[in-house]
This record gives sequence, C-alpha cells and structure tokens, in this order.
Amino acid sequence: MVLNRQNVFGITVCLVLAGALIAGGCEDPAKRFNNAGLQAYYAGKNHAALSAFEEAMAANPDVGEYYFNAAMVEQALGHMDRALFLYDMATKLDPSITLAYYNMARCHAAKGSPERALAALVTGTQANPYTAEAFINVARFYLEQNDLENARLWLAKAVASEPESANAHREYGTLLVRMGRRDEGIEHLRKSLSLQPVQPETSARVSEIAPTGSQLPPPKAETE
Repeated sequence: MVLNRQNVFGITVCLVLAGALIAGGCEDPAKRFNNAGLQAYYAGKNHAALSAFEEAMAANPDVGEYYFNAAMVEQALGHMDRALFLYDMATKLDPSITLAYYNMARCHAAKGSPERALAALVTGTQANPYTAEAFINVARFYLEQNDLENARLWLAKAVASEPESANAHREYGTLLVRMGRRDEGIEHLRKSLSLQPVQPETSARVSEIAPTGSQLPPPKAETE
C-alpha cells in the first residue's frame, strides 16, 4: 500500500507500509530473493535455493527468517556445522522461530551430541515461555528415546504455557492415554477438539476409546 510518492532531486521515492513486497514500482530485493529461494527449495533445487537465501541475507542481514531458510537447505545438504551457525543466527535475530531450536537439536543429534541437542531445545523454551510448541519440541526429544515420563512432564508444561493450544492438549492427551491414564487423556483430547473442531484423527480416536455414553454412570435401582 503506497502512502506517498514524491520526486526528490529527480529520484522517485516510494514510502510503503512495512511488509509490502511491491508498492508503487519499488520492490524489496531481500524479500524477492527469499521468495525465489522458497520456490527453488520446494522444487527440490537446493543449491539454487541456498544461493537465493544467501542473496536475501546479504540484502538484509537483520531478518532471522532468511538465516533459518538457508540453514534448512544446509541441513538438507548434510552441512551440519554451517546449518547450526545459521540456525543460531536466526534465533538471535528472531527468538520466536521455535522450529529453529528443534532443527538445531536434530543437527546436534546427527553429530552424535544428544546433550547439546537437549540444551538447544531447552533454550527454545526459555526464549518462548508462552509458546506451547517450544515445550512440545522437548517432549518429542524424550519420546524418541521412549522416555514417556519426561515427555509427559514437558507436555504438561506445554499445556500450562499456552492453555488454548489445541496441539498441546492433543499431544498431552495422546500420551496420557498411551501411559494408561485414559480419563485424563480423554479430557485433554476433548479440550483439543473444543479449541480446533476439525481434527478427523483426534475425533476418531476419542470415539474409539470413549464412545458416546460410555462415561455415563449406571442407572440407580428403583426403590419403593
């Protein structure tokens, strides 16, 4: 959206709202490179994508998203050290990119450093104390090791950090059912559905383990 357009010493200047890609003939080159990189990445052209993301970083070195995108490609190419550096830059510029911490953990795990992997995930929760996904990422780390109790603890923190997160309630409820805590699990699965009704798999799961009427108390015997 163009706010104003004027000529200063023969140079046309476009004043645009932040976030507009193209306005009044002016284009943000960093966003253009980033968009080109995303198109190449989804087309499976990793090297072309990386080149475009590097151009985006050069054009605007203060946007964490560009470093994150480049890191994704480096990770896909197996360049774990470079990916870790770029993920670190991304989280410094934009700590809210929770997937960056998860991907950092995957890189550390691939390098045989589970302790550093866990540390990266915990750092993500410290940077995003009110974002359930950051805590869910830690739980997934423990689930991969079949450590259900620690996974449960972190999923409980996910629910506490963001009580209106359908994903947090779904993940927590699913694990509770798996651990034999059926009633608690069903409660969280139903809460998830109340927050996000369109969840076919979750709806089917609830219907399977708690069919309608199964929780009703037995009828009282009639007395004279």
